[in-house]
Amino acid sequence: MNFVDLRPYLYQFLGDVQFHSEAIVDGHIHDGWYIESNHPKYPKTILQKINTHVFPDPAGLIENIHHITHYLRQNNPSQKQLELVQTISGQSSYTAPDGSVWRMYEWIENGYTTQISRNLKQVREAGFITGEFLRLLKNYPVHSLKIPIADFHNTPKRYQDFLQSLTIADPALLAEIRSEIDFLRKRANKFSLIWDALKEERIPWRVTHNDTKLDNILFDQDTHQAICLIDLDTIMPGSALFDFGDALRAMGNPVAEDESDLTKVEFQLPVFKAYTQGYLSAAGEILTLQEKSWLAFSPWLITIEIGIRFLTDYLQNNHYFRIHYPEQNLNRCRAQFKLATDMENRFSEMEDIVKQYQ
Repeated sequence: MNFVDLRPYLYQFLGDVQFHSEAIVDGHIHDGWYIESNHPKYPKTILQKINTHVFPDPAGLIENIHHITHYLRQNNPSQKQLELVQTISGQSSYTAPDGSVWRMYEWIENGYTTQISRNLKQVREAGFITGEFLRLLKNYPVHSLKIPIADFHNTPKRYQDFLQSLTIADPALLAEIRSEIDFLRKRANKFSLIWDALKEERIPWRVTHNDTKLDNILFDQDTHQAICLIDLDTIMPGSALFDFGDALRAMGNPVAEDESDLTKVEFQLPVFKAYTQGYLSAAGEILTLQEKSWLAFSPWLITIEIGIRFLTDYLQNNHYFRIHYPEQNLNRCRAQFKLATDMENRFSEMEDIVKQYQ
């Protein structure tokens, strides 16, 4: 991240303060900084510059977060939640003269995040807090939410976008991904299952987080219990299966998302079992029978979908996901497809686990 003079933006939230900043380097989308200052109320905060290429309606994005976190605090006052710091003029974000949009979050004390689970108890906690998020928002007016990214988990649309990208891609890249193209074509008849059920209302629309990987869950340093979900940018109407599937896609893989040695990529059934146990203990009573019947299927579908997105971004010059080297999105894609293949081999065991806890 290049040097940015943060003083003009910090001033809008904290006034004229002395501060120390540290860049956040592990985010895919936004530029962000940890801030320590001498502000009497907000000595520790997080400042972010919103990526308006990815999120073209930052006002709607902020509105979703403001209303959802307020609703969650009302329904469970004892649970900490992310809270936006208001600007000096009382707004939830700041638009600079150059058009850039900035926001600030309060720091939640004693919290930590991790990309790799420490143990199965932590995985169970992750499942519980994600299921609790769904349960607490079961009566929220879901269609009042703004849609920050259209068709976010519309898997058939993602696949059609990928096919379209093939028509204009560099021939050398097409030759490089021939096996990935074949992999997808053999499985394409299953891609629309959940999305069609949502459109036809055979399963309910719910408030979904849509990015439930482990490092979007805040844990307590002392108890290691889950505190809350963070990174709420992709909250929108969706299916409970999106969040369940995406969590297991991310947590079920024991290695880095861009691992190039595919022999190390495998789906961990103990993780699936622990997460499912925690999730259903919180949300099991509100899920429909149809939703429960697709819980084992959903990680496979979302894993394929994310792989499609990585591959499409690779073909389109990597404009969505932040990369640190040119082939990173291709490596990410291949790891997802290997993980999905492993799920196919373990599907009956995954179904048995769901039946055990539902």
